[in-house]
Amino acid sequence: MRARLAARWARAWAWACAWTVAWCACAAAAPAEPRAPQLAVPAAAPAAPSPPACDPLLLKNTPPMPTNLREHEAAAVHTARALAELVEQGAADETRAAALARATARAPLSPPPAAVALGAPQLHLGVLFIAEPPRLIVFQQNNSITLRQFWRTLASAWNASAVVWSNAWFSCDDYDWGWWGGAAAARGAGPARAAAAIFRRWTALPCEDTMHEWLGGPPLCDAGTTDCEAYPALSSADRRLEYRCKCRVEHWHAGGGGWLSGRALAAGGGALACTACGAASDAAACVADVYRAALLAANLAGMLICLVIGLIIFRKRKCKAVAMGMWTVLEVVLLGALLMYASAASQYMSVAQWRCVAGAWLRELGFVACYGSVVLRLWVLLAEFRTRKAHRWTPRDSEVLRVVGAMISGAACYLAAFTAMAVCDDDGGESCARAAWHHVTAAAELLLLAAGARIAYAARNANVPFQERGWLAAALCCEGACGAAWRLAALAGAAPERAPLAATARAQLSSGAALACVLAPRLWHGYRARSLAQEVSRRGPAEGFGVEGEEEPTSEEVRAELKRLYVQLEILRNKTLRRDNPHISKRRGGRKPPHRRFSLQALQARRGAKGKSGGSASVVEASEAGDVSRTPEDSVCSAEGPSHYTDGDTQA
Repeated sequence: MRARLAARWARAWAWACAWTVAWCACAAAAPAEPRAPQLAVPAAAPAAPSPPACDPLLLKNTPPMPTNLREHEAAAVHTARALAELVEQGAADETRAAALARATARAPLSPPPAAVALGAPQLHLGVLFIAEPPRLIVFQQNNSITLRQFWRTLASAWNASAVVWSNAWFSCDDYDWGWWGGAAAARGAGPARAAAAIFRRWTALPCEDTMHEWLGGPPLCDAGTTDCEAYPALSSADRRLEYRCKCRVEHWHAGGGGWLSGRALAAGGGALACTACGAASDAAACVADVYRAALLAANLAGMLICLVIGLIIFRKRKCKAVAMGMWTVLEVVLLGALLMYASAASQYMSVAQWRCVAGAWLRELGFVACYGSVVLRLWVLLAEFRTRKAHRWTPRDSEVLRVVGAMISGAACYLAAFTAMAVCDDDGGESCARAAWHHVTAAAELLLLAAGARIAYAARNANVPFQERGWLAAALCCEGACGAAWRLAALAGAAPERAPLAATARAQLSSGAALACVLAPRLWHGYRARSLAQEVSRRGPAEGFGVEGEEEPTSEEVRAELKRLYVQLEILRNKTLRRDNPHISKRRGGRKPPHRRFSLQALQARRGAKGKSGGSASVVEASEAGDVSRTPEDSVCSAEGPSHYTDGDTQA
């Protein structure tokens, strides 16, 4: 008897039905112990008339997966492992298995489990708990045709190491009427191996060929332009399934865009065929497509603005307003803003897998490039403020770019892990990853913004031109508020990750804050300074201000004129200091010879040499003549240039 039973279990992986037969043989050989009253199967018949009993209708196509697929798989694996531990400890029985099944049915999953099945064949143990209505079914007591698919799903994972998802089926049982499907997992080894399955239900599933016999024929829906769904026929006594159709996205019909039942289509005498939205389409019927096109145009316009501003900054990279802000870093900020706009535009891809991966990569890389550069620019301002010396240390553009590159590389590694773990659906309307990934990503973004706000607060007393520190801090605050609101909406169940409107609004706020607060003040200051310099040069130095018939000069005009006068005084002062100054080398680059004398010795030597006659005096005079003939620009101070410039002189 044991050898025959072992042979049957060896063939269980090839035929799922063999497991059922083996369990039946075990039940006949070893009768089960008396069961508690609550474990008995209800025998009351339903009052409402229903079609006669039938074999379950098993579908061929894979049903839609849940949004939190990984959580369902983890729950199945955890339940199977828990039962395997009970079997290994010798404490597994129907009472404990029933308690474990009830606890799994109450797991916080979305959607919640509709049924849970547990099995340990070596102990002749098999239970099925159905949540609505609550009832427990024991395998040895009930192995009817309508419940056979539950046990087959449980047996499908016995020889598999991963979680196995079953195709959907239609159950004809009075208590289980409707569409079912689930995931099964097995854990443990040898005699301690156990299996568990978590089932869920659907109100409707897409139509396929296997349903035609139950639907009374092929549905009256155009397969290319409409969507068809089959649902249980609760009010019909001669048919188990009904169907309904509606136009697909970017299609319209004169009868409207809602669902039309199969009975209504049959009464109308024709199949439902929709027309693609285009130039001659109905505006009211295709308002959703017009709305999508407007959002896409807004994102593309933002990308175009980033490109135009990037060309302007590259052309004006030698201007004072742009050069002082590290024009290469400003270009990286624009690149990040462009990528964030592109992430919102990627939400209109037709393939869900590409939409999922592209949206995540473009959004996070753009965020790190844009706001990472903003944070590093604040760090540069803080470094300049804290090193107030003659030869102060200032981070160069190349150093800042290397740090930004390291941050982008770290974000790319994180996104690679995200891509490996993400599960994208094909229905085009579900999220592509677990909610934990989105929460961790948002926490990392807020952490970067908090670090930037801390640096901005540390540099609050720095005297920064163009009020750069304040504008950068404002950009960080705007993005922080936007990110916090985004997370709160996600926690409230709004699911903004898969809403095109929410993605477009987030891209406009994130990129718009960067463009408005980081670049707009610099561009405006450069334009204003250029216009003032042109006005001053047009009037001329002799004309000045205060001529009769002219208006009073503004404060900006007075400031520009004073700057021009101060620069001239600074140049004359530097020329006077350089003339016959023994502390400054006449060589270009300011390199001092190792045998040079100090100022008093050099002065005495020159004065003594002038009093001597002969060739030495002529040599000294020739040397002095050569020194005087050199321009002050050959010294080290002149190589650095004046310390102040006018806005007009620094224009490209």
